[in-house]
Amino acid sequence: MVTVGDAHCHLADLPDPDAAVAGAADAGVARILAVAMGPGDGARVLELKRRHPGSVLAGAGLHPSRVPRISDAEASTELALVAERAGQADFIGEIGLDYKDAPDAESRRRQREILERLLDIAEHARLPVNMHTRRADRDLVEVARSFTRRTGLPALLHWFTHSRGLARRCGEAGIYISAGPSIEIDTEQARVAGVIAPDFLLVETDSPVEYAGRAANPAWASRVSEALAAARGEDPASLRTRLAANLERYLAAGRNPTPAQALGS
Repeated sequence: MVTVGDAHCHLADLPDPDAAVAGAADAGVARILAVAMGPGDGARVLELKRRHPGSVLAGAGLHPSRVPRISDAEASTELALVAERAGQADFIGEIGLDYKDAPDAESRRRQREILERLLDIAEHARLPVNMHTRRADRDLVEVARSFTRRTGLPALLHWFTHSRGLARRCGEAGIYISAGPSIEIDTEQARVAGVIAPDFLLVETDSPVEYAGRAANPAWASRVSEALAAARGEDPASLRTRLAANLERYLAAGRNPTPAQALGS
């Protein structure tokens, strides 16, 4: 059976991450992208990567919701730590914009400034980015488009199933989108998932976020792929094959630049 990957998971926040990795493998979920929101879980996901080589891929990040709550000095320290950990990480994330937690112009300006610094880290380390947006969809799509156009590096918008129009724009710009368990219970999000560009489509669980009163775990990525196949009217086996190829391309693009990128053009 072709395996799938969980493109966005808070693995370090699960009660028993090692058991979750084993359970995911049993369900046909071969790789888990373990995001980091700050220094604490960033250290834990790197340790999980060491314990599960090839199965757990680690992120280094600073979540936008943290930005309004930390001082400039703390932000500088965390940015330096992300840059240090980038050499061990497989991607930069979770990063992005969150206007729910940044309701005024100044806090949004600061979120954007720190996001640009995180994108600079990703560019320097040649790593893809794993991005969060809430109430900032249009702004983040433009940031992701600019980043991908400038660097040739992939950007993934996680759980971005809120707008069919923006989903189509992401496909035109070569931006990846991951659909999550919500497509099983939300018909509008399932419809949006149906128009995501085939070559830039991934699945995720955002574990341990709860759905219908149950905490998600990475094994659910397999059933999300089944729901996605139904939403798109595709053969489940064929879709799994494409999802696996898309994830491989997303992860490999940063470490394998095109000749033009290698020359610095």
